[in-house]
Amino acid sequence: MTFLSFSRLRGLRSTARTALAAGVIAASVAVTAPAASADVFHGHWIRGKIADTYVRYGGVGKFGNATGNEIVTPDRVGRFQNFAKNSTAIYWHPRVDNGMAHWVEGRIRAKWGDLGWEAGRLGYPRTNQIIPPDGKGRFNHFQGGSIYWSPATDAHHIEGLIFDKWADLGYEAGDLGYPTTDEGTPPDRRGRFNHFEGGSIYWHPSYGAHPVTGKIRELWKADGWETGTLGYPTSDPYEANGGIKQDFVGGSIQSFEPTGVALQRYDNARYSSYRQTIPLFTTDAQPRWAPHGMHRELIQHMGDYFPLTGCPDVLTTGAVCTLTGMGGRSGTATVDRIGDEGVTLVTNNGHPEGAGRKLNIRFDTVTAPGAVRDADGQMLFDDTVSESDYVSSDKTWVRLIVEAFGTTESTSVAGPFVSDHVGAQVWPELATNLRSGAETAKTTYAPL
Repeated sequence: MTFLSFSRLRGLRSTARTALAAGVIAASVAVTAPAASADVFHGHWIRGKIADTYVRYGGVGKFGNATGNEIVTPDRVGRFQNFAKNSTAIYWHPRVDNGMAHWVEGRIRAKWGDLGWEAGRLGYPRTNQIIPPDGKGRFNHFQGGSIYWSPATDAHHIEGLIFDKWADLGYEAGDLGYPTTDEGTPPDRRGRFNHFEGGSIYWHPSYGAHPVTGKIRELWKADGWETGTLGYPTSDPYEANGGIKQDFVGGSIQSFEPTGVALQRYDNARYSSYRQTIPLFTTDAQPRWAPHGMHRELIQHMGDYFPLTGCPDVLTTGAVCTLTGMGGRSGTATVDRIGDEGVTLVTNNGHPEGAGRKLNIRFDTVTAPGAVRDADGQMLFDDTVSESDYVSSDKTWVRLIVEAFGTTESTSVAGPFVSDHVGAQVWPELATNLRSGAETAKTTYAPL
């Protein structure tokens, strides 16, 4: 069995990307098939360019006998002939691939037939059937696209800018793998998409073609694909602040892998340690928010939410904040740890509260909170969330928790780390900012 070499395959793939959109050739003039250079007889006469391909790629051993004579295609320009093995046909057109004839067989030929043969959207074959590097699949390139087949996915067509994006990502050898659907049209009738083993590619005339994969795709699907609140993708996925982010018409989705990092353990044995818990909202009221999402939203937009100035807008491990204490005195604290649902800061030498004081800012959820208040420390409420509504609720709440603790030996003046009175002023303001921002934030966070 003889197939195209992979070195030629790469060349064909490269040239195909600029020619796939050329469309089907429609000619009104009859073209006479070239004189046969090596006519052969196997069941029926096989002539000209069709005979050349028949002989070159294995003859009767590969294709079997011809099941009929050469047939003129409906456009009165091309020719084809059917053969006995694997539902194979060899097609020829004088102005396709410099007049070379190409064979199409099996499930790929059946899919091509479903799409209208050479008179359909794909036009004539531009290559023979080719085996990709994995040795499992098969494909043919056509004038207007390609059809790829594998045992696990069957045969599906892919074309245009979706094909180009897939090619940029490594064809079937890339993370997306083989197509699992034909090119589809969403309900708006404007975009196009293909699903693949490892994700999807969506195209829209205003936003281009972009892959959507993994956790981002799962959340986007749950939101309703392109018909949901986020709409079509407007970017490929990209790295952002330790996660993977992708932009859509209606906002962004960002995913993070679990860190496995534990925050500093709260120690309330020392003087002036405190834990303050502030309810934010129920998950019914804000279904797209969970503790990990609120945490990531905060540390990527500190300037928008944090009531104490002096932190960089994006917190990373090792980042330094200059925090002001009581009396206008300030000192620095370093981001010691970033976990999945919170962050730990530790004061440095020269801070008015002394070195080694710790501050956890984290988020959690609680269901039916009236029964579990003993571990919450000091509960704080504001006009948005009343204590009676919270305590009597059977809903699940997202909460802000702030824990200040650690050594006090070198403390020279009270500040937000050590004074629960100051904390009671600062942290509810943070909660208010977060509660308001949750309604307008442009990023949705995929579940861990």
